[in-house]
Amino acid sequence: MDIRAKYIEFFKSKGHKVYDSMPLVPDDASLLFTNAGMVQFKDIFTGKIPIPSPNIATSSQLCIRAGGKHNDLENVGYTARHHTLFEMLGNFSFGAYFKKEAIAYAWEFVTEILGFDKSLLYVTIHESDDEAFELWQEHIESSRIKRMGDKDNFWQMGDTGPCGPCSEIYVDQGAEFFHSEEDYFGGEGDRFLEIWNLVFMQYERDSSGALKPLPKPSIDTGMGLERVIALKEGEINNFDSSLFAPIMQCIKELTGKSYYRDSVLLKNTMGFAKDIIDSCKKDIASFRVIADHARAVAFLLAQGVNFDKEGRGYVLRRILRRAVRHGYLLGLRKAFLYEVVGVVCDSMGGHYSYLKERKNALQEQCKAEEERFFETIESGMALFQTELDSMRQKNEKSFNGEIAFKLYDTYGFPLDLTQDMLRELGLSIDLQGFEKCMQEQKDRSKAHWRGSGDSVKDGDFNALLSEYGENEFVGYECISTESKILALLDSSFKRVESLQAGQEGWVMLESTPFYPESGGPIGDKGVLLESNSSLGNHCTDFTNFERTADLMSSSPSKFVKNSTSTTANTRIVDSTPCERELKSTSLKCQDSSDTESQVDSTMAESRPSRGAELWEQGGSSATAKAELEREERGTPLDCRKSGDFFGAKGSGEGINPFLRQENNEKAELQKETTQTAQVLDTQKYFGLNLSKVVATSMLKVGDLVKAQVDSSRFEIIKHHSATHLLHYALRQILGSHIAQAGSLVESNRLRFDFSHPKALSVNELEQIEALVNEKITESTPQICETMGIAEAKTKGAMALFGEKYGESVRVITLGDSIELCGGIHIQNTAEIGSFYIVRESSVSSGVRRIEAVCGKAAYHYGKAALESIKTLKEQLKAQDVLQGVAKLQNALKEARDNANKAKQSVKSLDYEEVNGVKLIVLKLDSVEAKEAKDIIDRAKNENEKVAILLVTESGGKVSLTAGVKGISSLKAGVWVKQVAQILGGNGGGRDDFATAGGKVTESSKVQEALDLAKNIARENLG
Repeated sequence: MDIRAKYIEFFKSKGHKVYDSMPLVPDDASLLFTNAGMVQFKDIFTGKIPIPSPNIATSSQLCIRAGGKHNDLENVGYTARHHTLFEMLGNFSFGAYFKKEAIAYAWEFVTEILGFDKSLLYVTIHESDDEAFELWQEHIESSRIKRMGDKDNFWQMGDTGPCGPCSEIYVDQGAEFFHSEEDYFGGEGDRFLEIWNLVFMQYERDSSGALKPLPKPSIDTGMGLERVIALKEGEINNFDSSLFAPIMQCIKELTGKSYYRDSVLLKNTMGFAKDIIDSCKKDIASFRVIADHARAVAFLLAQGVNFDKEGRGYVLRRILRRAVRHGYLLGLRKAFLYEVVGVVCDSMGGHYSYLKERKNALQEQCKAEEERFFETIESGMALFQTELDSMRQKNEKSFNGEIAFKLYDTYGFPLDLTQDMLRELGLSIDLQGFEKCMQEQKDRSKAHWRGSGDSVKDGDFNALLSEYGENEFVGYECISTESKILALLDSSFKRVESLQAGQEGWVMLESTPFYPESGGPIGDKGVLLESNSSLGNHCTDFTNFERTADLMSSSPSKFVKNSTSTTANTRIVDSTPCERELKSTSLKCQDSSDTESQVDSTMAESRPSRGAELWEQGGSSATAKAELEREERGTPLDCRKSGDFFGAKGSGEGINPFLRQENNEKAELQKETTQTAQVLDTQKYFGLNLSKVVATSMLKVGDLVKAQVDSSRFEIIKHHSATHLLHYALRQILGSHIAQAGSLVESNRLRFDFSHPKALSVNELEQIEALVNEKITESTPQICETMGIAEAKTKGAMALFGEKYGESVRVITLGDSIELCGGIHIQNTAEIGSFYIVRESSVSSGVRRIEAVCGKAAYHYGKAALESIKTLKEQLKAQDVLQGVAKLQNALKEARDNANKAKQSVKSLDYEEVNGVKLIVLKLDSVEAKEAKDIIDRAKNENEKVAILLVTESGGKVSLTAGVKGISSLKAGVWVKQVAQILGGNGGGRDDFATAGGKVTESSKVQEALDLAKNIARENLG
């Protein structure tokens, strides 16, 4: 029986809308992982977003409980029902039906669909819930309904907020395997197993703890799929069901050990002795830990969580290392979990297709992490055992906290893994000592991962949503619009009536052209201007624009805006708008060498650091500064303006922004407007599109302003569209396992993080870069479509884990690249210009990063590269840089070879023995003074008694280095000082090591110095 399908179909037939399982990483800063089915409906229950239609829902939700408040990690493997990863079946009502229907649906499904014997079913309710008692009596005898207290049967989301009594359905598994005193209905034993929890959210708890009735009571239920499958198959342990069978078989084959189901082991039909059964139980616990953790590792990796030192990535690492340790207990001494992960992908990939699609990549990521831990586990276990032996000798029961920290910090043993090992031995741990060491380390380093700030969490967003709903985004059509200020918030997101000049805060516009940070692109910047009444209430749109010429046309007329060059030597004679989501101006131009028009104003906002580093690409600071300077020339005769992008007809000096021509009327000079605020950033909070501003004059709620997006957006959208093409190219070159793990899109660069187990080769990077540029030069029009999520997936559109999608989604097609995306894009791939990969690096285990540039930034990158080549030519004094570098490398190799020859073993150097002391006095060619010291150190290491003095020459000067070991009659400092005087120098040092310098380099004098050195040594050693 496919219980998941049966459940979903049952509630679908009752009118419930079916929701897909949301990602394991929720869009909720208060949660580490999705830990219940209701998480994706949390904002509905709390009233942050409107109730959907229909207002009843059902889902089968993947959940993780391995960190934070809900943490089952330490119980996994030792109980019949705990898991780190599990599936929760649920049905939900948002003010539609309540207790009567919820109870009736649950009873019908359990008895009629699942077919459980009614005589084996029991129910608990809250002690005060008389209504639930009456309703249950319609289905089950009152003797099998038990009232329980708040601890067991009252649910609440947090200290405040929605809450209510709950009712749980239990199944009696029978007395055959359960003989504990707690194995009674309501006891702590396992005989009566809870399978379904019905939560009746009918109250709201305020900060004082008081309960008040909710106007629209709701239902939240949860049923564990793993428990129900096991029960239906007659098993008393979740791990013994068919769901885990292929995983257990894999572990059996890897370890060569046997696995027995609880029902078999407890019956003991094989007649095992007690010690054999006890040994089997230990192995079985390890089997179950590995099986459970392999599932969690597979799904977390597949959904974009990667091994890390903190946050969710650290929880994933803890899970894997706990599994590896249990494999170690079963005798495994090399990476194995990746093979179990492969079986998980095969066995669960039917319903979760992304597991099969990414199987090979997941296994590689898992294996690499395992191998790292296996490098240290042996040493860590040895340290652990040494401390245990010490404890036994001292008759201690508490494990040293400092040793536990060393296991954590040096050998990669998470604390709960050490606690696990001690728990098995009945020992405790000095947590205070561990925490003290941990705090000392934190004091020396940066603070670890944390979620969103309290200011956002406590902001006045609910009130704004209730009063205005979500404000309108018009940025797909325009970059400048007249709009009303609906609300102002201070820097703590609290509502205010005004912002004074110089004050920072947030603005909520009725309609806004500012795009919020999302999916990679940074939030829009810009300005708010005083509304110009002569303009009327309008949006500077971009409809009915015409292209005057193709970018690649050989005609004198050029589509200058699409040029990757910063400036164009042209005389502007006319301009017409160009149709696109975000438009620049298409300029009609005639070639002219005497007039220079600055076409692209993107780099006007040059960063102070940019001139010094030119984005770390090389090139002099002077060159970088020059490239970023912006000149605007020409006296306008006519102008067509699209937002911040403009074109002009005329010549001369002093171009300024003007009104574009509208309704076939002659364009006028724009009347001077006053800036009221600078827009620093734009973010989306709880559905509200808010812009962070610093007021330049007083802003008041209700003001009418002109919102104008900064022209840097055009370069941002080039990089955004290039990111889509890069994602496509990565999947084509490296494989379909590639999944986006992070993205940043700015006006002068893009950064793309993706899942891949190893560094990319030069050849792979070249192929990726070439494919992106190939797609750019195909000049493919961008296609934007809105469609249902199911249709989009059928079309092949890529959706990203962690992103929330509604029923209707926006699909962006750029040639062969098809992605779900709410962002703004270029209209044609040719507008991207060119694309360069500038860096590839590692972010964390299994995650790589590519940084790249396109558009204007690519022009600057290429120019900086040419400047670097020019500088290299000058420094190498070679027109062919490659030949010059090769020549330099050959010279360097020759020098290294000579140095290596000098570094030969001291045993092969000429020496004489004086009274049991090895005496070495030599002049070494092609050896530096530092290398002479290395030779002396080796001579002292290889001999019990040695006196050695070496003469080296470099840069017209002589250096003397001396060393003495095992001799008291010869002092190195005195020895080298006497010899240096022959060469016109001086020096000294310790008795065992000293140096000196000389000015005379004639060979006769050097030989005289060597002779003197030998004579001094012989006299002192004689």
